[in-house]
Amino acid sequence: MQYWKAHYKDALHDTNIQILNTEGDYSTDPLSFTLDNITFQGASLGDFYLADEAQYCEAGKKFSLLKWGGNHSEYQFTSPYFYDLQRYELEIEIPISAFRKKDQSLTTGTLFLAFEYVEPDFTKPCSIILCDDIRVYRDEVIVQEFSFSIDGSIYKSALKTLDFETALNDICTQMKGDYSIKCCFTCQYSDYSPYGNDDYGTMLCFCRHKDDCLKVNSKEDFFTFLGGKDFDARQETYLCEQYCLRNKVKGYRGFVDGIIDLI
Repeated sequence: MQYWKAHYKDALHDTNIQILNTEGDYSTDPLSFTLDNITFQGASLGDFYLADEAQYCEAGKKFSLLKWGGNHSEYQFTSPYFYDLQRYELEIEIPISAFRKKDQSLTTGTLFLAFEYVEPDFTKPCSIILCDDIRVYRDEVIVQEFSFSIDGSIYKSALKTLDFETALNDICTQMKGDYSIKCCFTCQYSDYSPYGNDDYGTMLCFCRHKDDCLKVNSKEDFFTFLGGKDFDARQETYLCEQYCLRNKVKGYRGFVDGIIDLI
């Protein structure tokens, strides 16, 4: 369990908060924060929603919420209602261990994310969802910064995104001669699913199958040696005692010790 420092801002709030990360396997959404006695939770840093739907009326007076779900007559089914948090700004600091190559020592750096959700621009393609057969539209996310700071240096992702794979690939490439971050993202025994992944928290940990991991250098190898084997779903920022620097084989995603070689 970790608490991440963050700053939240919307039309009625401008305050420091803490984001609780339970870090468990993804049986439940592990990220949450509470503000004005209202709790929001999510699987990733850009998808917080109202945790208790019984608080919808109260929360609607304090926050901007997008209600969706309900009855879908075309497909003849009914889903629960969901209440996504919208129209807000968030800055987050995530402590990450790192290996300093010049003196072979461990130190700590900080991942920093800053983004906001704004009214969608209807001149561009927008994400459409339904609420009782009525079209509703998610806010558009604008990312100001995704960076890693360490020892007075800041490595900023050139790609303004909340997708951790994309941003961390860029950052690791920038600092490959000086540092390696120590977390699930740079571990030899973790990979993303060849079928796709979300912005955050969908790494597949195969630490129970280490020998097989060391045979994987392509998508075909992944299916041959790891397909069908059990795994744990982990966050990119997770770290356990079985961590091993990814410097032996590429795995499915083609990452080796800060060097990107995409398959």
